[in-house]
Amino acid sequence: MGSDLLALSALAAELNNTLSGARVDKIVQPDADELRFFVRNNGKNLCLCVSCNSGAPRMHLTASKKPNPLTAPTLCMLLRKHLQISNIDGVSVFNNDRILRIKFNARTEMKDDAVYYLFVEIMNRYSNIVFTDETLTILDAVKHLPLDVAKTHVVLRGVKYEPVGQSKTSYLTDCFSVLDDFSGGDLHRYIIENISGFSGVTVSEILAQSGVDPNQPTALNADQKARISRVINDFKDILSSQHYSPVVVNGKDVLPYHYKVLKDKDAVAYDSMSEAYDALFSVADTEIRNKARLKTLTTTVKHLKARVEKNIKTDLDRLKECENMEEYRLYGELIVANIYRINKGDKYLVCDNYYTGEKVEIKLDEMLTPSGNSKAYYTKYNKLKRQQEFTDKKLVADQNLYDYVLSIENELANLPYDCSTTGIEEELERLGVLKKKNIKGKVRKEKSEPPYSYEHNGFTILKGRNNIQNDELTFRMASGGDLWLHVKNGHGAHVIIFTEGKPVPDETIKVAAEIACSDFQGSQNVDYTERRNVKRMPNGHPGQVIYVNYKTALVSPNAHNELKTK
Repeated sequence: MGSDLLALSALAAELNNTLSGARVDKIVQPDADELRFFVRNNGKNLCLCVSCNSGAPRMHLTASKKPNPLTAPTLCMLLRKHLQISNIDGVSVFNNDRILRIKFNARTEMKDDAVYYLFVEIMNRYSNIVFTDETLTILDAVKHLPLDVAKTHVVLRGVKYEPVGQSKTSYLTDCFSVLDDFSGGDLHRYIIENISGFSGVTVSEILAQSGVDPNQPTALNADQKARISRVINDFKDILSSQHYSPVVVNGKDVLPYHYKVLKDKDAVAYDSMSEAYDALFSVADTEIRNKARLKTLTTTVKHLKARVEKNIKTDLDRLKECENMEEYRLYGELIVANIYRINKGDKYLVCDNYYTGEKVEIKLDEMLTPSGNSKAYYTKYNKLKRQQEFTDKKLVADQNLYDYVLSIENELANLPYDCSTTGIEEELERLGVLKKKNIKGKVRKEKSEPPYSYEHNGFTILKGRNNIQNDELTFRMASGGDLWLHVKNGHGAHVIIFTEGKPVPDETIKVAAEIACSDFQGSQNVDYTERRNVKRMPNGHPGQVIYVNYKTALVSPNAHNELKTK
């Protein structure tokens, strides 16, 4: 999802027209690499999103909302200090590169005029946000790059801001002399390697519009250079072009208009570049950040799952060792019954098994007495018997834990971006695989999110968000006569229909069943019964239950967001 300079130039021009003179009202930093400026201009409240996330670097206006962290990061506090009383003086491309610069006119604490700059480097994994004063001295940045990391582009407090060195000629300057040096070959590659600011698809469009073949056996003639130069000149002022109509092509590229070379590709048109960037990157950003924030929890669950699987295999191997324990008891019993026939030093005893009438050969330890051999077999039998009793219980516990881990894995897989991970973290803390956070100082305590709530035909329906909430919903909030629903033989949410003593119509049961299986793909069997028929699983984990006297409904998944009340 890289952005070329052509698209960014159009974006900068649009933002400059929209934001020039805007008053900064509020600054927040919802993520470590994202800033949001809430501004007011010409009677409109606007939100400017600035991000240097390597998977979705961007700058655009947005209507999306994000929760703020409990405490403001250092960079956010610094920006608030200097820019809380400021106006945006302009947005522009800096250094003829993929760097957007926002100029702020502000006032110091002593009421003196001051100028600050915010540089947004949109360069995929090298993206950054740098805040400087009027002299371009760096005050702070999202990513600090010391001398041992970036000798030519140092980003540290107190250092002069120097953009990344650019060896190519920018299309915004006089780049036409570059065409004079072309001697033949792959013209498409030559332009990309020598003129900055164009992506591969933009170069293809330039050559297509100019009618020049990308594969040139010889140098360009005057007419060919003139045609290419004319198209590039049109791109310099793309906002005034008759073709200008921002689009998102194939769900991965923002372009100032639907290129001719991409006419066979799907494209969605937008009123502005900012709207196009917002539509494309907001979804991508959500997916990237959700995956990143859940990475630690997902890895923890993955390791726990592997450990429990290993324990279950060990349990099964130990139980397999116990399969022949009755044989050892029999050998001890037969040795006692035939002890008069055994002499010390004998290596085998051949006798009749009076249970089956067959001959049995029993191996003896020649160093032990007959009674010692009998005792040895009884000792081995008793050891295996204790091992079997212990392992049977441990296997049940390990299998219950495995099912519980799968349910946590399912919670993570279906956790929306805007939902807190507090409940899942608490579950993992209880299992002892995640350290409890040690927060120093007074920090606002994060409230646990309530269950999902729905209303249908006058009945309230609640759906748990995680195992701990499922347990509380079923055994603390619900009454014995309420209806309880759960996907049959699956890991999912507990759903309660609060009946208040009234009969529940089939339509409401069907809706609740569809909500219960909304995290699944395809039709599911959903069991339902009165809450009084549901019991906690003995020695089980939160959310693990057993139930009787139930009915089953086959339904298709449906989240029923239109029925949500919170």
